[in-house]
Parts: sequence; C-alpha cells; structure tokens
Amino acid sequence: MVRNYFKIAWRNIKKNGFFSVLNLFGLSVGLAIFLYLFLFTKQELSFDSFHKNYKNIAKVGVTATFGEEVNKWGNVPNIVGPTFAQELPEVKAYSRFLAHSFGKTAFINVNDKKFTEKNLMWTDPGVFEIFDIPMLQGNAATALDAPNKLMISKSTAEKYFGSENPVGKTMSIDHQYDVIVSGVYADFPANSTLQANMLGSFATMEWASKELHWSNASYETYVLLNPNTNMAALTKKAAGVLDKYVPKNEQWFSFWFQPFEETHLYSTDISNQSTSGYGDKNQVNILIGLALGILLIACINYMNLATAQSQKNQKEVGISKVMGATQSSLITRFYVEAFLMVSLAMILGIVVFIVGLPLFNYIASNTIGVLDLLDPMVLVSLVLITLVLTLLAGSYPALMISSFSPLSLFGRKEKSFISAEGIRKSLVVLQFSASIVLIISTIVFFTQLNFIQNKKLGFDVNQVVSVSTEGAETSAQINALINNLKGESFIKSVSRAQTYPGASGSGRTLSMPNEPEKVMSIQSNFTSPDVFETLNIPMLAGKAFEPKTNDQDTTVQVVLNKTAIDFYGFTPEEAIGKTAYNLFGWNNAKIVGVVADFHFEDFHKPIGAYAFHNHASEGRPNLLIRCEGGNIKSNLGTIESLFKQSIPNSAFEYTFLDDFTAKLYESDKQTYRIVLFFSLTAILIACLGLFGLAAYTAEQRIKEIGVRKVLGASVSSIVGHLSKDFLKLVFISILIATPVAWYFVSAWLSSFAFHVDMPWWAYGVAGILAIIMAFATVSYQSLKAAMVNPVKSLKSE
Repeated sequence: MVRNYFKIAWRNIKKNGFFSVLNLFGLSVGLAIFLYLFLFTKQELSFDSFHKNYKNIAKVGVTATFGEEVNKWGNVPNIVGPTFAQELPEVKAYSRFLAHSFGKTAFINVNDKKFTEKNLMWTDPGVFEIFDIPMLQGNAATALDAPNKLMISKSTAEKYFGSENPVGKTMSIDHQYDVIVSGVYADFPANSTLQANMLGSFATMEWASKELHWSNASYETYVLLNPNTNMAALTKKAAGVLDKYVPKNEQWFSFWFQPFEETHLYSTDISNQSTSGYGDKNQVNILIGLALGILLIACINYMNLATAQSQKNQKEVGISKVMGATQSSLITRFYVEAFLMVSLAMILGIVVFIVGLPLFNYIASNTIGVLDLLDPMVLVSLVLITLVLTLLAGSYPALMISSFSPLSLFGRKEKSFISAEGIRKSLVVLQFSASIVLIISTIVFFTQLNFIQNKKLGFDVNQVVSVSTEGAETSAQINALINNLKGESFIKSVSRAQTYPGASGSGRTLSMPNEPEKVMSIQSNFTSPDVFETLNIPMLAGKAFEPKTNDQDTTVQVVLNKTAIDFYGFTPEEAIGKTAYNLFGWNNAKIVGVVADFHFEDFHKPIGAYAFHNHASEGRPNLLIRCEGGNIKSNLGTIESLFKQSIPNSAFEYTFLDDFTAKLYESDKQTYRIVLFFSLTAILIACLGLFGLAAYTAEQRIKEIGVRKVLGASVSSIVGHLSKDFLKLVFISILIATPVAWYFVSAWLSSFAFHVDMPWWAYGVAGILAIIMAFATVSYQSLKAAMVNPVKSLKSE
C-alpha cells in the first residue's frame, strides 16, 4: 500500500510540475541556508569542548573600578595565578598567557631567514595540565620548564623549517631572545578559543615571571579547579586573598571567575584581553532565529503550495472517500507525498549548500567545509530534520484536507473551508511579518554602519601607514630610517609611537589632588612630538611636548585630550601648566597641551581620557608615516626599500590605519551581511508562499471572475479586487512586525555609545517594499485569472 502511495505522490508531483518546482525551490533553498546556519551555530556552541577538563577550567578576571567608571577586564596581575594556587585549595593548576610584547608582532630570525609572527604567547608549564595540546614532537613535561624554550605548531614548523626536524633548532626573537625549539604541537582546531602559533616558556620573560605584583593587569590567567567547585564561594575566597595581600585603600579591582565553557560566547563585555577572536551569543541567537525562521517560512510555503495543488485534486480525494478510503489512509498518503517532496528538497538543499558554501562562508566570515556534513551528529540531524519537516509541512494537507466530507470536496458546504482559509492567511501574515522585521533590521544596520564609516574620528587615517621597528637591532637603525624617509617628497610627516588610535595603549589613572580616591582611567601613548601633525589631531591649547633629553629629569610632559581635563574641571587654556596627578607618580606630569577628543576606541565605547607623553616608560615600536600624493603601491614599495636598507635583519611589516580602523567594525559588518542576505532569501521564499496562496484563491474564484467579466468588469478592476484581500494581509503584517523590529533594533543600537537616532522612515520603507513585492506577486496570478475567457471558466463541469 505504501508503495502505491509513493507512486501516487510521484505522479502528482509530475502532474503539478510548476507548483512542484516552486515547492522544491523554496524548500531546498530554505534547507541549504538552515544547514549552513546549523553548522555555524554548532561550531560556535562546540568551542573548547574537546578539552577533557572543559567543565573544570575557569578564566580569572577583574572588575576594575575608577570612580564611577567600572570595567570588566580579562587580564589580571601576574601574581594572581601563583597566589591562587597557593592559597585556594580548589585551584589544582594555573597558566598565565602573555601576548608577546603586549600583542605586538614578533620578528623571528632563523638562520638567514626573516619572519613575522603575530601569534606568539608566553605561558606557564601548567598549560599542559589544564588544556589538551597534542604533542607531535618533544616532551610536554619539559617543553616549557625553563627559560628560552619555545614550542611551535605543526603549520609553523613547516613554514619555518620545511621538512626538517625543528626540535633543538635556535630562533632569534626581536634580536633580544635566543630560544630553543623544544617541541611541535598539533595546530589548534578552528573551534578553540586558544589560538597560538608559538608557545614560549613564561620564564623567558624575566621581567614578567620574577617581578610579581598586584598592579599591572596584563596577564590572561586560567585555572584548573576541582570538580563541582562552587564559583560563588570561590569568588568570596578570592576576595579574601586580595584582602590578605593588598590594603583596602589600594584595591582598585575585584575578582571574578568565568567558566571556560562560557568564554567564547560571553566575553563581548570584557576588555583588556590577551586572546582574541571571541564569538557573540547575541549573533548566535540571531543566526538560530534566522535558521528557524527561514525553515518555518519554507514549511509554510509547502503548506500553501500543497493546498493550491490539492485544490485540483479535491475531487479525487472525494471519490476516494466515497469509495471507502479512511481518513487515516488519506493522511498516510499526504504524508508520503510530503516525505517524498521533503526528501527531494533535502537532496537539492545539500547540493545548493555545497555550491553556495564559498558565498555563505564569505557572508559569515567562517571556514565551514563540505566534510563537516559527514559529522555523525549532522547526519543524524539531517534525518531528524527530514522527518520533522515532513510532519510540519505535510500536516495541513494531511490533517485538514483529509478531514473534509466528500460533499464539501465536491463543492458543497463551502463554509467548512472558512477555518482552513483563516489558517492559510495567518501563515502568510506570519511569513511577511518575519520578512518585514528583517527588512527593517537590514535598513537600520546599514544606516548605522554608514554612520560609522562617515563619522569624523577626530584624527585623519587617510594615507597613514604604520611600520613596525620592533625588529631593529639599534636605535641608530631607526633614526637612519626616519632620516631616509624624510628625504622622500611624498612623505609629509614621520613620527614614532607606542601605539595608534584603535590599538590599546597603557592603562593609567588620573586622581583629584584633594580627593585621591576620586580617580579616572586614562590610556597613555609614548610618542614623538610630531605625532599630532602625522595624525592631524587638532590642538585646542598649548603645544606639543619636547623630546626628553635628560634621563635625570623626572618631569613628564603630557598632552591630554579634552575628556581628561574635563575631569579636573579645567578649560583647555586653564589646563596648560597644571599637574595631571597620579599619571606618572603623584605630581610628575605637567600638562603642556590639550587636544580635541578623538575616537581612540570603536564607537561601541564612549570617548575616554587619553594622554600623549614623552616619558620612556614604554617602547615606541610603531613608525607612523603620512604620505601625500603619488601612487600608494609605489609609495609603499619605496618605504619597504628604505626599511630593508636601514634595518636589514628584520622582516618588513606595515599596517594602513584606515584598514585597521575599518576592521574594528568587522563583527558589525558581518552581522549586516548575514541579515541582508538572509532577509532577501526569506523575502523570496515568502513571496513564493504568497504566490501559491494567490494561485489557490484564483482557482477557487475562477467562476466568480467569469461572472464579473460577463457583467462588464474590466481586467484592472478584477485584478484590484483580487489583490485587495492579500494587501490587507500585508498591512496586518506591518502592524505586527513594527513593534517586534523596534524592540530588537533598539537593543542592537544601544550597544553603540555613538549611534544614529532610530530611523523611523525605515519602517515606512520596509512597509512599502513589502506592499510592492506582495502586489507584484499577487497581481500576476490575478491578471492571469482575469484574462481567462469567461466561457471557459463558466462552462459546465
């Protein structure tokens, strides 16, 4: 019997070719997108779960408080790990991570080869006790147990040493550290929070490993806990450790512990971290919502299109019931047809997924591969999805149509169709409500990103390139490079800097002279005086500081931004000559200039206090070069040539500041691309559903249309009459979608300290677009029905 049902189902699919193609197209595209989003969210939710101690690892962080300013930091002082291991019995092991030179590029020399390495971390031997890092060569027990030892990943070993065994080989880092390769480990998988091409022994950094302190929070620290450790109780114990070692009046932070399983997706509110590449739980929720929404829209399409098809076959169903077919047998038949259609759509969906994979990966900035489909969990999920979709998509035709009496199926008792019609219209309203929400979100996302790209930063990044001099062997080499650069006509300005806007500087504090407990956090940047010319930062009062020539001079000249002097209540003119208390010692910092506020962080954060200074407390590895005129590629080639001439034993690394600042918003752009693409897809699928309902309605009302034409109705009036009911559904969708979109979009905009006002026109534009698309979809079917010869539509059956 079931075999016969498959034959009937296949015959119906071929007979209703046009509707079948629409159905397959909508379902297959919906399944392809759902499949990709499913794999994406699966990857995001599986981060770090491959570590056997996954459930017992925690990250230690601090909540730093400066007056009314509260920040959640992912880095802690270097003394925290060793002290917790000693004082807290719950802590079995610890591992600190220090990004090389606080996140700067490492310059590697191997024999006569020069490399740059952006992902070098210095860490403790406890890293092997906490995390699962498969060793391919070397001994994990001794790989990081002494200074000047370095492990490298498999891909890095191939890059630096080819097919040679790298263990025992010497590498020079920044011409400061000669290290021995002690082991090779497997590359970290894509779903790992920890990503490092090199892991060096923490003891190599003597200034970090021997000089333990509670002040500088620059070390990402993980601890391995006893099973079932109570985090709240552990946090209280950690506060007791802080009380034991740090006087209350010097406690500017408190501790928190984050379970490692939450680290990837719940770190968007945490700053000052050594590792990067965290996910966003909100984005995952958006993707899950999109995946389920698109799949639901595809199912609704099937229901509406199956209804339109079944209208043609209702007499066949009626005859079957008259001949004795039971409702259960008809339900089975409709479900078999749904199963066959869904199975075909699943096969086509996998094909669409494979073909569209490069596009999907570009949109989501991911690297999902075809082989991910072979994961046992994914294969089982595909089977379950097929069965669930069969039940959902086939439920309406199976349960509703099979329940009608034979008389209603032959055209009697039309009233019985009212509830069914209401269900179909409700489904269309649901489809278009979701589509309008996506249209509004897309418009607002685009408006905000356009605002970000066009808003003045307060400095000029155009044609400014940063060249790293970290690999220079002497200061004379850097000076020679600067002099050579200044001799080029296309170079307008050259300055040295510890960092540049968008990249983190050194964190310090400002204090009120009479209220030392009233403080404000401030970022500082050790630069040369010409940095203001290079970055075109306007000076509001005073002048740039003078280069420091006497090491015995304890006075530090600083140029503050307006936010910093607002803390003291000064005007720019009043601030000149005043002291910036607690910035460098209590009263060593003299304010010599004030610049306008500028965005040294992304627009998600408000503008904070910033200080340029002449105190050599940090290095100045960045050479900022402003070019003017000439071809960018040619200019960069000249700069590289001069660099290699002046600093021959270092690799050349550069960053265009405009590219760097643009990357600060890559996550937001990614969200926009995802929502835009899937909005268009959802709208396309929704229009298919509306098309199916319009076809169904036109078939139902074919005789009414014939009568109207006989009585003199014009084609345009018939089209308007038939379209009117559908446009009502779209208007209802607009009313439903508007508050829902406002809720979600407002929450997204509130994540930016600087954002556009809610663009109310977006709701009007979305509504008009929805109406236009709906009318264009429906009018085709209406026009087609209106053009039928009334003699043909009214002929006796």
